[in-house]
Order: sequence, then C-alpha cells, then structure tokens
Amino acid sequence: MFGWIHESFRQLVNRKYGHEIWLKILELAKFEEGTESEIGHYYKDEDTMRIVNAMANTIGFLIQFTMETGWDELLRAMAPDLEGFLDGLDALHYFIDHIVYRTKLKGPSFRCEPQKDGTLLLHYYSRRSGLYPIVKGVVREVARRIYEAEVIMKVAERKQEHLDENHVTEHVVFVITQVETSANTTSKAITSKPVTNVSLDFNTVYKSGQFIMKLDDFCDAFPHHFCFNRDLVLEHVGTYVKKAYPWIKGGETRLVDVLDLIHPEIPLTYDSIRAFRNSLFVFQMKESAEQTAGTTVTGSGSASASMSVMLK
Repeated sequence: MFGWIHESFRQLVNRKYGHEIWLKILELAKFEEGTESEIGHYYKDEDTMRIVNAMANTIGFLIQFTMETGWDELLRAMAPDLEGFLDGLDALHYFIDHIVYRTKLKGPSFRCEPQKDGTLLLHYYSRRSGLYPIVKGVVREVARRIYEAEVIMKVAERKQEHLDENHVTEHVVFVITQVETSANTTSKAITSKPVTNVSLDFNTVYKSGQFIMKLDDFCDAFPHHFCFNRDLVLEHVGTYVKKAYPWIKGGETRLVDVLDLIHPEIPLTYDSIRAFRNSLFVFQMKESAEQTAGTTVTGSGSASASMSVMLK
C-alpha cells in the first residue's frame, strides 16, 4: 500500500484525537515514528493492516484526505453517478500507478451490474486477500461526498478464483442499496442507466448485407483494431496490425497468438471481456518479425483512440 494512505491515517488521528494517540497507535503497530507514512514508499499489506488494526476508526477519512490533496476535481468529473464512478476505477488506478507514480503495481479491478430493483452489484477483484472491508468504507464515503447519497453495502459473496496456475485472486460481490433520505435533502441516484440485456449479436446486420463502409475502408479507418468472435478467433484486423503481423489469417489466427492481456487481471475469455466491457483494457502485442520488443496498446470493450477491440 502507498505511504500516501498511511499519511491519511496519520492526519486523521492527529486531527481528531491528537498526536499522543497517534504515538500509541504506532507503538501498538510496532512502527518507529517517522517511518510509518513516507508518501513515496510502498508498504507491505501486512504493515498497513498493523496500523489499521491499531486504529479505532479510519472509515471515511481516506476520501476526505484524497480530495483535500488535489484530487477533488478529477474525482468529481469521473462520472455522473456512482455506477459510472465505480466502473471508471480501473482506469483511475492504472493512471495513478503507471502515469503518476510510475510503478508496476497490480491494482484491484471493479465492475458494476445494475439490478432491476435499483441496487448495484459491485464485483471487486484483487490479488491481495482481506482488504475488501476498506472498499465498503471508501464507496460509502464517495457516495456521500460526491453524489450526496447514502448507501448500504453488504457482502453477498466472497470466493477465490484462479487466474492461472500461479495466481489466485479474491472475488468479492457487494450489494449496494441506496438509502432514502429526507424530503429536504437532494441526492443523486446511484445509477442512471436503464437495466437492459446488452446484446452483441450482429447476425441481423450481417444477414441484411447493408454495409455503408467496405471492410477494407474500415480497416484503413481503424488501423489498430482487432475483431474476434466468441472463440477468440480473429475475423479481421486494422492495416497497422496486418502490417506488423502479415501471417494473420481471418477465421484461423487466435487473439492470444497476437496479444497478451496485461490489465485487468481476468481470464482472457469472451465472457470475461463482455463482463468488463466498461473497463480499460491494456494489451501487449507479442513480438513479430518487425519488432524487437512488445508494444503496449490500450482499449476498451468498444473503442479507443489507441486501439479498438470489437466483439462479434
């Protein structure tokens, strides 16, 4: 965990309870004063939990501290509702980890599912087990401070999933319910999207045969795109990709022959990509005859200025 988080803990205790209480917390957590909150330092999860377990109350202050230290406008501009905010957390984590602090940390992943009863299912994935209670406090405070909404979060499911032979991720499903506020209080809905069954079946379009743009023109217009079917077999690619990998054959070459999925840390399957269609995807192109090192490209389940990933 970043020392920046530790610093928010330190300021919370010092502001509310005084410096003497913070010193007692450090004593219980077995930290020497001055070494517990170096902002640029990365602490082990065990170190962070030692401090958390020694504190009486940390819930809520992390978001307050974040907004007070220059992130206020970015957080408020992320989305018009809580669902959009949570769906955008993957992109925010990637920006902070790789652009702001230039680390190679493996941050958590989030995705939302709006329900017909107005609740949200929040899926939380992390390699670091046991940190999910922090998510509850942070999400509740985001809803309160940014969207002026009160929510209740309950854990519906918690399980371990194997990404591959070497990595296991913790998958926690939260149910987020908005609490009705008084008539004099204005609050925003936690989701503004209608609940619909998203269909990615283009059979009707294909059968009609009415394409305004020819495939060659499309590949020129979107030179970095990849189009693949449910079996992750490539149907067609952009002209840049075709130049880098002239051996690609539509209907034969698999997506995994060309790309490695870097983020999010999910199994590279059609269903997983559909589930994370609102998330930022980062792929690394495998080496070809014209490359000396892997090229990293970004995209989403629909489109990106850097690369498009199309589902068929």
